[in-house]
Amino acid sequence: MKEKKKALHLPIGLFLFFITYTICLKMIDVQQIGPRHSEVGFATINQFFSSMIGTHSFWYQLTEILGIFPLLLMGYFVLRGFLQLCIRKKISLIDQEILGLGFLYAAIAGFYIFFEKVVINYRPILVEGQLEASYPSSHTFLAVSVLLSAFFLLSKEEGMLKKYLSYLCIIGMVALVIGRIVSGVHWITDIFGGIVLGLSLAQFYLVLFVRKLSIKKER
Repeated sequence: MKEKKKALHLPIGLFLFFITYTICLKMIDVQQIGPRHSEVGFATINQFFSSMIGTHSFWYQLTEILGIFPLLLMGYFVLRGFLQLCIRKKISLIDQEILGLGFLYAAIAGFYIFFEKVVINYRPILVEGQLEASYPSSHTFLAVSVLLSAFFLLSKEEGMLKKYLSYLCIIGMVALVIGRIVSGVHWITDIFGGIVLGLSLAQFYLVLFVRKLSIKKER
């Protein structure tokens, strides 16, 4: 129990940092530097990186395609959970790590909907002529939370195919984050926010479900 509480310090700390960081974005160096004079926090930093990086349609389109990978993995694990439910007849009999992914995906969906309604920053570009919510970067947030949690699970399961898939998760996560930065369709602070939120949720999953299971198996 003490070890578990200790392990929770990291995800809780990351999440509290995310909340504090989000509040700061609405209070510090807020300027109308976005499209249609939309306000952006940490404006000096954001404007510097935006001017330096610019926008690149190739990377934007590439990350749009790569963004399908986390969604496919989510579908794969949801299907695994559904098949286990059909066979075992009770939710309580579903593997805890798969059930844990269900809670994680519900949290991801909740945060996505929340930040679509509560807009912190709009993108530095118009999307089809309209302002679009930019914080946290949904591609980055999804890549980190889904692919990192999948890595935690798959790397502990048996089979070479799952091992290779776990490595692909890390490669995909890095490619998506870097590609999203280079594409220039988000402010740099929105990318960072997506990374922090994704890390906090993936760490919660690791501590509450994966680590717990590995300790049980060792016993």
